[in-house]
Amino acid sequence: MAKRGEILAAGTVVLRGEGSDCEVLVVHRPAYDDWSLPKGKLNPDEYGPVAAVRETLEETGYRARLLARLPDSRYEVAGRRKTVEWWLAAATDDPVADHDGEADLIEWWSVAQAIARLSYPDDVRVLTEALRVPPGVPFIIVRHSKAMARRQWKGPDCDRRLTERGRRQAKALADVFAAFGVRHLVSSSATRCVRTLTPYAQRAGLDVQTFTELSEESAAADPDGVTWAMSQVRAIAQASGEPLALCGHRPVLPAMLDFLGVALHKTPKPAEVIVFSMSERGQARATAHIAPKL
Repeated sequence: MAKRGEILAAGTVVLRGEGSDCEVLVVHRPAYDDWSLPKGKLNPDEYGPVAAVRETLEETGYRARLLARLPDSRYEVAGRRKTVEWWLAAATDDPVADHDGEADLIEWWSVAQAIARLSYPDDVRVLTEALRVPPGVPFIIVRHSKAMARRQWKGPDCDRRLTERGRRQAKALADVFAAFGVRHLVSSSATRCVRTLTPYAQRAGLDVQTFTELSEESAAADPDGVTWAMSQVRAIAQASGEPLALCGHRPVLPAMLDFLGVALHKTPKPAEVIVFSMSERGQARATAHIAPKL
């Protein structure tokens, strides 16, 4: 949560190529006469990942696809604390849009050139951190958005629906999934989970694949079913090599994360997101928690 008066921003380290051919996307801003990584301020209630992609597009014309969270940068600006949320990202092969006038030059530099010529030590530090990130594909787990209270629902619990707040959360989550370029959607069969993914499914033209074994009722009756379902989900991610988002329930999330070898230290709030990086071998490494904005 931002401290009072704190400036929040987000940016990307966009890399392409491998080894000695690796290059990083940089911008020159005439107003400051500096060379830097693309970044900018968050809009009100905007998620950091969404802002990172938006600012990269606006400054460079490239659409970034986020891969993993990087350490933040913190410094003072006119007596106010500024925190920049950084993300490792890939880009489309060619610019997809005209950029704004904040940057007059957009260039791809070799890593050695960037380390030598970037204007700010923090940018060099975050670039160095980005180069250390193991390769992987985003694997996202989200707790379903805010649902109606059980005592207010008359039908089967599996059919319980989202509240108005929950529907707004689901709509906002669609922007988060888009920032990671999610191409596969998987969910508990419960309505509240499926509806959490529906706005993005409609936007991206994707189906939501459901597993009854991940529902609260089935998981309580057959805990081994969660393990089986998670093995199927991991197989989907491995076979496709594409980003995947999975929606589940608070009581089932510990078992889902345990399958991935990750302990749950704090109960996620409705619409809270956990971002993993999935290796080719199916090993998951947690890189970020994204708290709900609404």
